[in-house]
Formats: sequence, structure tokens, C-alpha cells
Amino acid sequence: MDSPNSLVSVSRSRGTIPASVIKIAFGRSANRCAFPECPPVTLDNGVPLLEIAHISSLSAGGPRYSPSLTRTGRDSADNIIILCPTHHALADKNPEIFTTEELAKIRDAHFERVQRALSAEQKRTTSSRLADLLEVWNQKRATGDEEYWQQLFSDHPEAFSLALEGRAYTLSSKCYVGGKSVGNRGGNVLDFLAQHSGNVALVEIKTPATKLLAPQKYRGNVYAPSRELAGSTVQALEYRYSLISNLPALAFETPGLRATQPMGVVIIGDLEKEAMDEAGRRSFELYRSSFRDLKIMTYDELFGGIQMLVDILSD
Repeated sequence: MDSPNSLVSVSRSRGTIPASVIKIAFGRSANRCAFPECPPVTLDNGVPLLEIAHISSLSAGGPRYSPSLTRTGRDSADNIIILCPTHHALADKNPEIFTTEELAKIRDAHFERVQRALSAEQKRTTSSRLADLLEVWNQKRATGDEEYWQQLFSDHPEAFSLALEGRAYTLSSKCYVGGKSVGNRGGNVLDFLAQHSGNVALVEIKTPATKLLAPQKYRGNVYAPSRELAGSTVQALEYRYSLISNLPALAFETPGLRATQPMGVVIIGDLEKEAMDEAGRRSFELYRSSFRDLKIMTYDELFGGIQMLVDILSD
């Protein structure tokens, strides 16, 4: 019998196991025999040869039969182990060694190995993608083309994980958040909308080359924000206001959209590269800390956090 994963199964006692149970069993086993260090057994075409084995036999007289176990229980995922033909035969011929408890222990240990392997692979994949992002950052740090960064973040939505405080989210780009006139003109189009559990974050980006402060002191030891910084923060707040004001209509057109307390995020400039004296740094920090529903993050801060993640994942 072919399993849902296109593996070959020649289980001698499969009975009437539901397809959903078979799918779960093969999925948890990662299409491998549960015995530790068992080399894959394949057909000539490379398809693994595996069997669906019952830990407790279906019928009286069979290996590890338990009269207290119902038919439904015997055909449940808890009573199934995926084995190669050799280990299936070995387990059934030696039930005094491979008891119900021992087979369950072998299977569960295999599940744990599979989970560790999957976690390690996911860690390598995540680390690789983030490392690729850092390479781009190192090469393109001075790029002043906003569309370039728009595309980069669209291709690598995980880059915003630090700006969004580690929340899991779904990222959409160039999103309409309301604001059209009665003549159906205009409208606010946001760079990115990050939907997370029960809320959204509105992300507006500029470029690393965008200046953060006006070139001259405003008065005394005070610097004003640059025109681009002031404009982008007001723009982000306008988008937030527009989203909240138009939420009923937007939610009707976008099922699942929730915005209980939207957060605005502006990613702009390169604090490390911009020449600032202490007065300038203090003015910038005072400016960005003054917003309640808006977060201002610079590109070097964003990618500095990504560097920390890569270092952690590489350990």
C-alpha cells in the first residue's frame, strides 16, 4: 500500500487504519525507520521501503496484544510505529524484548530526533537568510534608492522582526489604508502592513542615506529633525489615523484585518554614519522618544540587531 507520502508500505497488519492516521505517523517519523541509526532501505527507484506496524497487535495471539485496547485505539497514531521490513520482523519475532513500552520508547525517541533535526535545519535556513541580508547591507549601505529597499524588505520580510519586537507577523507591501476623496481620488498607500495577532503595525521606510537632523542647529544646543524625518513621522501618523478612521470599510474588504492599537514604525537613516555631536544625538533621541504610537528605528540599528541574531544562531 502506498502511504500519503508516496512511500511503499507492506505492513502485514495495517487493518483499516484511517488515511489521516497514516499521514500523521509518516509525518512524525520523517519517512524513516524509528530504530536508531537504521540506514534507509529503498527500492531501485529510490523510494523508501517502510511498513506501518502496530505496537499492540490487532488480534489475540499477535505480538503485544492487549485485550483492554479498543479497535479504535489499536488503529490510532499512538499505537503505530513506522519501521523498515527488517526491524518490523525483528520486533514482532521478539515481543519479549520489544515490548509495548519498549517500542513506544523507540518511536518517541525517534520523534525527538526528528524534531531536533528539523529545528537545526530551520535554524540553518534562518541564519543563512539573515546572513544574506547582512551581506546586502554591507554592500549597499549607502544606497539612496527607496525602491531598492522596498524590494529588499519585500523579499526578506523577516528583516522587520526586531522592529516589530519579535512578534510573528504576515507582511504585505504597498497597502491602501484609506483616505480617498468622495471623487475616488488620492488615498494613502503604506509601504508595509504587518499583521500580527489581533493587531497591525504600519511600516514606512526611507533609506539609509536619508539625513536624520537638519544641517544647522535650530537654537543653542538644539537640532531640529531633518525635513525627511519630520515628514516621514507625520506621514506614518497620518496613515495610522487613516487606517483607524476607515477600519470598518477596510475590514469588510479584508477579512481578518484587526487594528486594535496600531503601531507606526519608521525605518530611516544611518545613525552610525551620520556625523552627530552630543547635542545632535540628544536632540534625535528626544525627538524619537516623544512619540507614543510611533517607533523610529535607523537602518544600522535594524541590521545591528540582525547581526546579533546571526551570531546567536551560529553558536
